[in-house]
Amino acid sequence: MAPSDPPPASRADASFDVVIIGGGASGMVAAISAARLGRRVLLCEKSRSLGRKLLASGGERCNLSNTLSKEEFMERMGREGRFLGPALDQLGGMKLREFFHGIGVKTVVHDGFRVWPETRKSTSVLAGLVAELERLGVSIELNCTVESTEFRDGRFVVEAEGATYSGEELIVATGGLALPKSGASGGGYKFAESFGHRVTPRYPAGVPLTSAEKWTGRCKAHTIGKAHVQVAIKKFARVRGVGDLIFTDTGIRGPIVLDLSREISAILEKVDEVRITMNLCRGKNQEDWQRIFKGWARGDAAPVTERLTEHLPLEIAEVMCELANVDVATGIHELKGADREALIRVLVQTPLTITGTTGYDRAFVTRGGVRLKEVHPDTFESRLQPGLYLCGEVLDIDGPCGGFNLQCAFAGGYVAGQGLGARTAAAHYSTTSTASPAKRIDGVGPDRSATAP
Repeated sequence: MAPSDPPPASRADASFDVVIIGGGASGMVAAISAARLGRRVLLCEKSRSLGRKLLASGGERCNLSNTLSKEEFMERMGREGRFLGPALDQLGGMKLREFFHGIGVKTVVHDGFRVWPETRKSTSVLAGLVAELERLGVSIELNCTVESTEFRDGRFVVEAEGATYSGEELIVATGGLALPKSGASGGGYKFAESFGHRVTPRYPAGVPLTSAEKWTGRCKAHTIGKAHVQVAIKKFARVRGVGDLIFTDTGIRGPIVLDLSREISAILEKVDEVRITMNLCRGKNQEDWQRIFKGWARGDAAPVTERLTEHLPLEIAEVMCELANVDVATGIHELKGADREALIRVLVQTPLTITGTTGYDRAFVTRGGVRLKEVHPDTFESRLQPGLYLCGEVLDIDGPCGGFNLQCAFAGGYVAGQGLGARTAAAHYSTTSTASPAKRIDGVGPDRSATAP
């Protein structure tokens, strides 16, 4: 059976132990985690197939995680990284790789950092997850748009188009607003708010940036490795980074841009434009360039742009001269001291004016969401409504490129499922003297999961 065509749930049997809204990375792993505890699980997905955003991740190659230690991972996640500690203990690093190996998805690390499926295809990751959902007997409803949720008579009631479902517990794993073509709509925020949760302002993150300057379009054929980028506003000068940068017709993109867009999107809500500076020559400073210029022969008649191509593509070298008001045909021997210093300043700190982003249509993640203070980090259960769990992009946590966001989604979903099962199992074993010991089936997490069907 194709990954996009799992078996539907039975509308005649609308009562479940666990109802999950959202069939993305976090929702699928939550369903697997809960079903492995013997729970009857329903997975509701509004799109025509599961995991559509997962398929697009990592350029359709699916960067699952990375090799950082737990402490390093949390630090790179930023201000809310500590929240992830318990989840990473459950399904971080090697444990995530063991989880995927257990469902037939082998992983590899080629650069010492990023974890990929061995096939380098996101389709194989989705196929493995769907096959495990099927093996566990998880009921799946596709094209299922949930309209409302409420807690009534001791159960969660989920109203969808033409159907009503109920569960002892509810997991909201709907994702955020990023990449709407994958089915994202932000509906999970509404569900969370209906139970009293507060949602922080949301911005597109992991998104290309647009600029006021049009010269970027002349340079779009080139990728600049290890570019240094920094916000040139004193209040936000901490927003900086190093990484690959790509010019576009409308501005800039590339890994370093996607990472910094998390901060710049929020800054753009406060100011009309954000001035940034770029060093496109691997961090060469003023002294470095002064030595380079002195090293060129005084009588050299070659155009300065020709010499600059030893360090930059020609189109970018021409732009540097224009920004410094230096004629591109000027020979090295003709370059006056003032012009040389002006050119060096531009090379060290190339200015660019960011006016916006390309929006949620091109974003890979949403910044903002349900406040983490209202969620238990050890179980991902709501502090406001027992039995309600929130995981994935619906929460106010996001990370840079490099497998951070998928790792968060997988680990959060896993913990949500384990939390459900642990509480139910505790209640069950406290009243049932004949219960047999739980067995581990995947080598991951605590020894409290029931044998999977």
